Amino acid sequence: MHELRAGDIFAGYRIERVLGSGGMGSVYAAGHPRLPRLVALKLLHSSFAADPVFRARFEREAELAGRLDHPNIVAVHDQGSDGGRLWIAMQYVAGSDAETVLRAGPVAPEHALHIARSTAAALDYAHAAGLLHRDVKPANILLREGVPGTQQVLLTDFGIAKAVDEATALTQTGAVVATLRYAAPEHLDGRAAGPRADQYSLACTLFHLLTGQPPYTATTAGALIGAHLMQPVPRVTERAPGLPPAMDSVFARALAKDPGQRFATCTEMVDAAQAALSRGVAPSTDPSAQKRPYFSGTPLDENSAPHLPTPFRDTGTTPFVGAQHSPLPTGSSASPGTSRRALVGWSAAAFAVIAAVVAGVLWSSRDTTGTTTPPSTTTAAPTTTTTDSWAAGRPIIALFPDLLPAGPDNTGYRDLRCSFATKNPDALWDNGFNCTDREKLEVQVLAYPDAATADRYVASLPSGANEQVRSRYGRPVTVRKFNGSDGPWLLVQFDAAPHSSVLLQVYWPGHTHQEMIDQWLATAPL
Repeated sequence: MHELRAGDIFAGYRIERVLGSGGMGSVYAAGHPRLPRLVALKLLHSSFAADPVFRARFEREAELAGRLDHPNIVAVHDQGSDGGRLWIAMQYVAGSDAETVLRAGPVAPEHALHIARSTAAALDYAHAAGLLHRDVKPANILLREGVPGTQQVLLTDFGIAKAVDEATALTQTGAVVATLRYAAPEHLDGRAAGPRADQYSLACTLFHLLTGQPPYTATTAGALIGAHLMQPVPRVTERAPGLPPAMDSVFARALAKDPGQRFATCTEMVDAAQAALSRGVAPSTDPSAQKRPYFSGTPLDENSAPHLPTPFRDTGTTPFVGAQHSPLPTGSSASPGTSRRALVGWSAAAFAVIAAVVAGVLWSSRDTTGTTTPPSTTTAAPTTTTTDSWAAGRPIIALFPDLLPAGPDNTGYRDLRCSFATKNPDALWDNGFNCTDREKLEVQVLAYPDAATADRYVASLPSGANEQVRSRYGRPVTVRKFNGSDGPWLLVQFDAAPHSSVLLQVYWPGHTHQEMIDQWLATAPL
């Protein structure tokens, strides 16, 4: 069953023992070739490595995984191919997982919420970078006891879900009931899945932790799919009578068939569950009250940050340059900083292949992987406080962390200095940044409520030559070329969510359209 034995050397790692196995391969505890520590070495079955589509996607995801850094996510150290076999070396976590804990029955509500909150922090961090997990379930939540009375929670198995989902069909051999128990309806009926699909899976997991059973308990794949798509959301209080009735409202919303009816973020869902448990108060079930984007745990308050002296506009057909163009004023509060932001958002955007459990072809058993880091329930986005003048712009920074500065006193890419602005009353965008770099290039980063609203603004502009390109980070973008009163300018539109709700407007005095594309857009960290 296992291809490697204790003492074998593979890719330079010395195999110590088997940690687990499943439909995609085996996981081993292995000694690092140069450091005195263990890693979790995941070796995929040769059948997957032989598939060129899967192999290309797997290698892409694995390469990006090493950039990820979050206290509630198992980190990837290395990846490669040895003798045609694909492998990943990850943190080793000597502990258990939520699936193992559930074999003894339901867990205490506060413990369940602790697990859910840490997992939500990991997911919201990923979502802020435009990444989905796709396979949130108890078996992918690792638990490690730290200081007495504390427990570290780490989410594992990112990335391969995407690679395999794109290379294989959900109904092919290898799809397992264990994963379907937690699958969002949009994963099952062909709809586009967003961050709220992961929230649905986390809600199924929390339901299981609280009651000892997942929401839908059918024993065949077809019956489970039908339940997620058509059956009413079960009342959690019917299976755990000790829970307050307000909990039913939380799950009714988090497990809604329509993603738009769910909570804005995973953390918000857990907060609602905590409030229901603590006070027995049901949260509002009106989704129209939630105006924040998927990737932000904090409402965007148009009055929470100072306006630019001359706010930029996006109404009518006024070009970027001239009446619409509003360069950063002299003496702006945005000043150079001595510290540069750690690689976080794009790192996550290149999200991780931490294992081989996927929403269709998955590991059938748990493997414990990772090393100990301090316990944390850090939320995905920076905490908004009344002293943070850029609070409403944090979601944009999370999407472009290598481009934008971390705060008013920092600088971004090529010493980019930025001022934050909230919308004009007649503007379509919600908020944005007005920036200039050391070479006098100016860029405006505008966040719209959704991609459709951004499209509506683009449609209002005069016709211009379009060019399809890929950003430095491989994202497909449409570049629209315009000429204003002060010269050429570009409008950059991202083709895929969540970046598709953001538009960039670029102006570089004395440069042509092509020079802006070749000398800035091609190298900008987008």
